[in-house]
Amino acid sequence: MSSELLNYLQPYNPLSIEAKKITFPIQAQEQFYSLLVIAGDNIEEMIEDTLDDYDSITDYVEQQLEQMQQMTTLDTFRQLVSNQLLDTELAEQVEQINRIDWTSLYEMYSKLWEGNSLLDEQLVPNQVNSLVSHLQTASEEADEWIELPLPTGKEYIAPLIIPMGGFNECPAPILQASVFQYWHHKYHAIPVVVGESMWILQVSTKPSTNEEALLLAQEHFIFCSYVLESFDSIGQYATYLLEQDIWYFWWD
Repeated sequence: MSSELLNYLQPYNPLSIEAKKITFPIQAQEQFYSLLVIAGDNIEEMIEDTLDDYDSITDYVEQQLEQMQQMTTLDTFRQLVSNQLLDTELAEQVEQINRIDWTSLYEMYSKLWEGNSLLDEQLVPNQVNSLVSHLQTASEEADEWIELPLPTGKEYIAPLIIPMGGFNECPAPILQASVFQYWHHKYHAIPVVVGESMWILQVSTKPSTNEEALLLAQEHFIFCSYVLESFDSIGQYATYLLEQDIWYFWWD
């Protein structure tokens, strides 16, 4: 593992940890959560690129947080949809996005998937018992990881400390952190693993109704369409969210 990467993260007290010592699901230690970082070269490069414009990682985090506090949750999802539409035949609708509500926003996003059976919202039995296997697979990708203590109550800033994103369909770190903050307040969602193109979150509060689960599934779908690759439809994924506490996001 690069000593330079550990040095970048020093303000957050990083600890090198052997992959074989990692167990899942992640448990909080004395109410403190740690983020497990798959410390590949790409992660280091992303941090280096970020620091080209900032004095330190803490400077970046503080400035991004200031910007983030000016954003509403709806603003964030509007930006996510806008980014998805830009290079499509629906690009001309982007100028309308800042004037529409959540229902219209999801309808607009759904047009990208028009006719696809993935949009079926009927809640049907879920065939995926758990996504913990993704954590197990991730743990085999590197001999050593970084364990990074997260500030209590602000675990959602993890995408700013490890600024992975802003490529292809993967949202920019500030958008990730904004969505994570919303899910943290609503579901106590904690980022527990990050790699060069993936996040794993663990929640302690699940949706309490079918309607809430379907809304959450729609939010996940906008944030990361790849969530449905293990499921037949968004309705089936909503059933998964009612039953399981591991959320897995990844981008190609």
